[in-house]
Amino acid sequence: MTLSTSTDGNGARPLRTPQDGAASGPMPQRDPAPTTGGPSRPSCHARGRWRRVTGTTTTRKKPSQQRPFQVMHWNAESILNKKTELEHILHEKNINICCIQETHLTPQKSFKVRGYQCLRSDRTDRSKGGILTLIRNNINACLIETHMEDSEYQVIRIQTKTAEFHLVNFYCPNDRHLALDTIPAKASNFIVVGDFNSHSQSWGYDHLDRRGEEVENWQDDKGLILLNSPFDCPTFYSRRWHTTSTPDLAFCTEDMHQPTSREVGEQLGGSDHRPVFLTLGMESCTEASFPRWNYKRANWFLFRHRTSELTKDIRVEGRDINMVAKDFNMSIIRAARESIPRGARRDYKPSWSNELQELDDDLADARREAEVNPSQNNNIRLQEAKAKFLKKKLQARRRSWQEKTSSLNLEKDGRKLWRLTKQLNDENTSRGKITLEKNGKVLTGKHAANQFAESYAAESNLHVSPEKQREARREKRERPARQSTTHTPRAALSSEKVKGEEVPWPRRHHQRDANPPW
Repeated sequence: MTLSTSTDGNGARPLRTPQDGAASGPMPQRDPAPTTGGPSRPSCHARGRWRRVTGTTTTRKKPSQQRPFQVMHWNAESILNKKTELEHILHEKNINICCIQETHLTPQKSFKVRGYQCLRSDRTDRSKGGILTLIRNNINACLIETHMEDSEYQVIRIQTKTAEFHLVNFYCPNDRHLALDTIPAKASNFIVVGDFNSHSQSWGYDHLDRRGEEVENWQDDKGLILLNSPFDCPTFYSRRWHTTSTPDLAFCTEDMHQPTSREVGEQLGGSDHRPVFLTLGMESCTEASFPRWNYKRANWFLFRHRTSELTKDIRVEGRDINMVAKDFNMSIIRAARESIPRGARRDYKPSWSNELQELDDDLADARREAEVNPSQNNNIRLQEAKAKFLKKKLQARRRSWQEKTSSLNLEKDGRKLWRLTKQLNDENTSRGKITLEKNGKVLTGKHAANQFAESYAAESNLHVSPEKQREARREKRERPARQSTTHTPRAALSSEKVKGEEVPWPRRHHQRDANPPW
């Protein structure tokens, strides 16, 4: 369920209209509007009626069908305990690129999502922070630059079948310098998303602080357009001050602004930040996938019966062997279609249940109530709903793991155990395409392989003087002659007799045999 969608059609910074009760960090902005007098703010759902809504459909489409290009950015506040919810929304919304801030990951922690390339930039000087960008495997992506000094950002070059642009995943905490001038902004096909932690009336606050003024000046200098609107639903809820705000911003160049829409989603995984979805004005084509056979639910008795019936009448004599093999394969496939179900649950959540779904819905309702009617009681209900959901989710994951491991037979299910071990070590996930950049061009596939070979040849091509070359050729010619004179066959020496005694081995051969290389 989504809350609001907004686009700015005039191509300029939105008007500075205050967002009631907006706050970010430890200081509140102002109290909610009184019951009489003062500006009033319509509900999130009412505002969404007059705006263009995109990305709300969940209808499954056929492979190779054109879909809108979806970009998601979200401050996760630790990603490891929210992986199940993240994977679900990535598949439900058909997200092509997901920019995550505050991952709280360290180099020792492994994190991968099936079907996505994982570009990580972890914080090594503190436990919090860190950014992560997930990109579908069928999209060509090249990490251009990474900055982790004050603010954190990644500059990624994206190339699809229909378009090419640069994406920046940005995060800066309140106590760090923004360092916006270090971002290599582009004049076109450029988009920046992330958590800026700055205040301005342009994106819904009731005042302008120093960081907000710095962001606005940077926006004007680079010619960027703000995708946020002051009327959008807030993305952040302060548990300390019971207020809402929008520190999560998105900027783009003018050529990408008009066809792009912005949408704020429901709470995700218990984070204080809501996810934000951007629908870009380009299409993404999903590659056709082969059908999957569900062997666990196969009727093997029916399969044996049907294969016997379909293959017994295949004529072999006097026919081309290729035609016979074709008929045999068609019979096997026909029997498999009748006895083995195909497909898999695309939105499958491990250890998920109806009880957990109800608790997740209760958490979303409590979040909405706390934002619309801020009070101490509603905040307590929100924290109780969150704690109850997290506790049940942890219990369900432990129970699912115990059932999985207890059902394994180590004597017979060696293959299943090995597959499970590889999954735990993230060794069974498919990898994205290898992408290289040269002279401003993105190279993939055969072109990337050729570029790698050329670079390797240039680095490994050592200069050898003509004297060294002649010496090497001379040693190569003399080597067989030396081997024929020094290495006498052992059988020949052992057969020679001197006065009835065997000829002793040469000293160097004796020492070599006495000390074998192994």
